[in-house]
Amino acid sequence: MECVVQGIIETQHVEALEILLQGLCGVHKQSLRIHELCLKSVPNLGLVASGIRLLCDLEQPQPTWTVRHVGGPMRGAGAERISVLMRPMVESKVSKNALRLLLGYKLDHEQLRVGFAFHFRRGTQITVTVSSINKILKLHATDEAVPVTPGIQLVEVTAPASSENYAEVVASVSSFCEYIALAWQDGVMAVPQ
Repeated sequence: MECVVQGIIETQHVEALEILLQGLCGVHKQSLRIHELCLKSVPNLGLVASGIRLLCDLEQPQPTWTVRHVGGPMRGAGAERISVLMRPMVESKVSKNALRLLLGYKLDHEQLRVGFAFHFRRGTQITVTVSSINKILKLHATDEAVPVTPGIQLVEVTAPASSENYAEVVASVSSFCEYIALAWQDGVMAVPQ
């Protein structure tokens, strides 16, 4: 399970956000360049369509592969009382031949995430990712990827959780996001545009 808060930022403000996050997190950023193969289940695999993602970390000297399944959001009375999204998520390292083994799934689309991430501990393990999402028009042509939303980048704050600790994780992520929002508002208001 994971706790997620998502937002967007104009590219012109990314450098200021990076500086703010560097100060708040107290760790160095890590470059991010992830090739995502988004797969959908074929109709005869089950009643409910599902999707998985094969992720290739292109920043590594030897690219590493991960398969990731993200489920639907938590529902019910508990979900209505929290300010973040809770959803099931399963992730596992795989070999580069994994695509051949995923019978019942077909390639829906490819995308390239480029940006940076901060990994740190504040009550729980938290990751803040700032990235542009780029569509890949030709099969596996990551060098020819074009931005999906030019001038806008995705900001994600995520933290792993379980049914036993999700209340604490929600509190940590909510608190950190509120802190970022206040610091950002103070910083942006103080800088002449």
